[in-house]
Amino acid sequence: MNQPSLFYPSEETLPYKRIRDISWDFRGIPASEGIYRIHPYPAMFHFLVVRRILKEYSRKGAWVLDPFMGSGVAATEALLLGRNFVGYDLNPLAVEIARVRTTPLEVAQVEKTLAFLAEVYPEASEGYIPSVPNLTYWFAPETIRGLARLHTAIQQIPDRAMARFFWVAFSETVRETSLADAKEFKLIRRKSRPSSEVWSMFVRIVKKNVEAFHTFTIPSHPKVHLSLECANALHVLKTLPEESFDMIVTSPPYGDSRTTVAYGQFSRLSLWWLGYPEAGNLDSRLLGGHRRPLHPDLPSPVLYEALQKIADKNRKRAEEVFSFYSDLWEVIQDMAPLLKKGAFAFVLVGNRRVKGVELPTDKIVADFFEAMGYVHEATYVRRISNKRMPAQNSPSNVVGQRDTTMRYEYLVHLRRVS
Repeated sequence: MNQPSLFYPSEETLPYKRIRDISWDFRGIPASEGIYRIHPYPAMFHFLVVRRILKEYSRKGAWVLDPFMGSGVAATEALLLGRNFVGYDLNPLAVEIARVRTTPLEVAQVEKTLAFLAEVYPEASEGYIPSVPNLTYWFAPETIRGLARLHTAIQQIPDRAMARFFWVAFSETVRETSLADAKEFKLIRRKSRPSSEVWSMFVRIVKKNVEAFHTFTIPSHPKVHLSLECANALHVLKTLPEESFDMIVTSPPYGDSRTTVAYGQFSRLSLWWLGYPEAGNLDSRLLGGHRRPLHPDLPSPVLYEALQKIADKNRKRAEEVFSFYSDLWEVIQDMAPLLKKGAFAFVLVGNRRVKGVELPTDKIVADFFEAMGYVHEATYVRRISNKRMPAQNSPSNVVGQRDTTMRYEYLVHLRRVS
């Protein structure tokens, strides 16, 4: 029986300037270690990858841009290393997690606030219950009552940063006490009923997050500027001045959210309880959220080779894939002029398979940036470990038919020359 290799083919066989470099793997070190234990989030950028990039290719005081910042890994590493940072994400939950991870709090004050909540929670009113479809499908009645009381209690915290810390713990409590499987990113109902004791779960999560802060020590350096904004990269980058950043470090989605990493589904229950009733429409606003017909205007021949193979099997599916890359090209057109000439961009991507066809997103991204005056220096291939991703998917939605998904990530190293 053939076992899947742990190693990529030798460097000599790799196309598209790919280099299999195991030093980027950081095997055995979870992406969710330390401060990144605060609230799970799908497909997190490995913090040691970001740390190495910032240390080797930027200086203290540099301005770093991440237009797909997710839960703030690059933001946190920039803070720790004394780099200024500007980041955007369309998901309000991601932005709240990022703000908590980058806001050190006094542990004594956190514990004092938790004691305050313990006093008010038992008598808190059940005033806020989300008015959303299928709420009772995802939450037991006693869980709804407990979350409603906890929501009322947290609203009484006067300090904004402290309240945000507890709202993020509340979000994770929502996930853990719901009837949805917390181990899945897509909304799938559990086979067995979880504990519905909201308060004890909340306390456990708060204590876990406090322990995470024990690892969070900011070295002494001049105060850095962090801007973490809930905004759509398709719109906000157009408003920024050209050549205003010393580095771009980002990891865009691997494909449209509906068929790859389900960011919207992952966040939906939490966002409902946090007061975002529009959470059900999040996936449609992410890259590739709206299908459009194929057209020949994107600057990547290898993309069209793959699209043709997919279209031969299913044209609608090819249009869905095309829509994602069309949106990504639009973002790159707005992003590329923001970097100073001679500076570096690093883009971490995954190469997904659709209808059995591998999409070389690393090469497509390199093509897009080269069309905008960049040089593709190299692409470092790292094995994905400790990242919660499905090992298989169903390419045809036929029971029993499976295809392998991503086992490697591709760090595309680019330099702006014009």
